[in-house]
Amino acid sequence: MKKSLWSTAIIATLLFLNYCSNTKQLTSQTEVLFRSKWKLAELQGQQVSDSAKSSFEFTPGKISGSTGCNRLSAGFVAGKHQTIRFSPDSLSKVVCSNETAAALEATFLDALSKSTEWNMKAGELWLGDGERTLIKLRSL
Repeated sequence: MKKSLWSTAIIATLLFLNYCSNTKQLTSQTEVLFRSKWKLAELQGQQVSDSAKSSFEFTPGKISGSTGCNRLSAGFVAGKHQTIRFSPDSLSKVVCSNETAAALEATFLDALSKSTEWNMKAGELWLGDGERTLIKLRSL
């Protein structure tokens, strides 16, 4: 009985230490997301005009900002190997009078919902679906 309890305690301690190590690794990996604000630079392979008023900021577990028409607030979960999953919380519902901005917003929201991985390349944050890059954000 004592041997069984001792074994259980050792296993529980090892699992806890492994969890703490993984959490620390994820925190250091994702810290780069929180260092600056981001501007939409490219969307599904198309350059986005500098006049587009879309910018975003990451805080732990949340992305917020402007899509160019509406305010966005969404949750995100970053996992091992630079995986990411977004879950929209809210989007203001202002009618966008500019058709180009409205189309950009719709395409961005669709691409964000399909994004499953992230990477930093040349100072840009790349979000993709495992096969291609869907969104490129540039540090402001």
